[in-house]
Amino acid sequence: MKTAPGMFDLHCDTLTHGDHHTVTPGCSPLDEPLCQLSLSRMPAGTRWVQCYAIFIPDDKRGAEGAAFFDHWAGVFAQAAEKQSARMGWCRTGKELTETLDAGKFAGLLTVEGGSALGGRLERVDTLWNAGVRMMTLTWNGKNELASGHDTAEGFSAFGREAVAAMEERGIVVDVSHLNDRGFEELLAIAKKPFAASHSNARSVCKHRRNLPDDFIREMVKRGGLIGLNYCQDFLSDDGRGNLEDLWRHVERFLELGAEQCLALGSDYDGANIHPDLDGVEKSLGIYPFLLERGLSEETAGSILFGNAWRFFQQALS
Repeated sequence: MKTAPGMFDLHCDTLTHGDHHTVTPGCSPLDEPLCQLSLSRMPAGTRWVQCYAIFIPDDKRGAEGAAFFDHWAGVFAQAAEKQSARMGWCRTGKELTETLDAGKFAGLLTVEGGSALGGRLERVDTLWNAGVRMMTLTWNGKNELASGHDTAEGFSAFGREAVAAMEERGIVVDVSHLNDRGFEELLAIAKKPFAASHSNARSVCKHRRNLPDDFIREMVKRGGLIGLNYCQDFLSDDGRGNLEDLWRHVERFLELGAEQCLALGSDYDGANIHPDLDGVEKSLGIYPFLLERGLSEETAGSILFGNAWRFFQQALS
């Protein structure tokens, strides 16, 4: 079986998995055996970059949202230190390169839910100093910045300021979960390329969490990055999406010109995932699968690693 040149996964909920699921006492949140993703399950010898999201629930707002982030940022820092022999916590493109060259897995800290800011613009610096390098602006509902796909409102004045501050500081704006109105408004706000860390194509699966074709074209035009989500509900309309359905999304993205923008955004430990893909080691099978479907090694390798690597090397320079 041909092996991928590397793996770069833009989103997992592994870090905060223990906040709402049973965990093994004494285990590191980065190496929990009950999780879909854990360091022990990651295939040795693989050049792997993993984005670990601090998921902020919709009911955490203001000071509570800020405190929730601060707690989990501390948890990640401690866990990364304990796992430093296996995983390097990276904040710059140079650190990503050095970590992989040293034979370690690389970890990037991200946020899912702009309530981490607590409604205070100065906390953009707080997140940056805590190591955050990408933030999903919303989850399903409304927060201080904007509205998720379950709501209909657009950006607040604070949200517009927050996007500008994130871009200036170097935190990648992530539009996954943002509703359609918010996406359209963001186009007039964003000055830098942005990401959709874990979103699929709505023309293949109608779920409103997925991106319409015109949004995908706009991200291609702007040099954005889109991570394929393994969640069954976002892969097929029958809610039983598998690896074949993932391929249908790949085909559609490529038809829309996203060859240089497409990446992986597994949503491990935050979604129901088909046995084809359920577990970090299963991701390696995507590479030979894409080759069997006729993609070149260059294109398949770009989807699994190269596109995200190039994007973050530029974003974190």
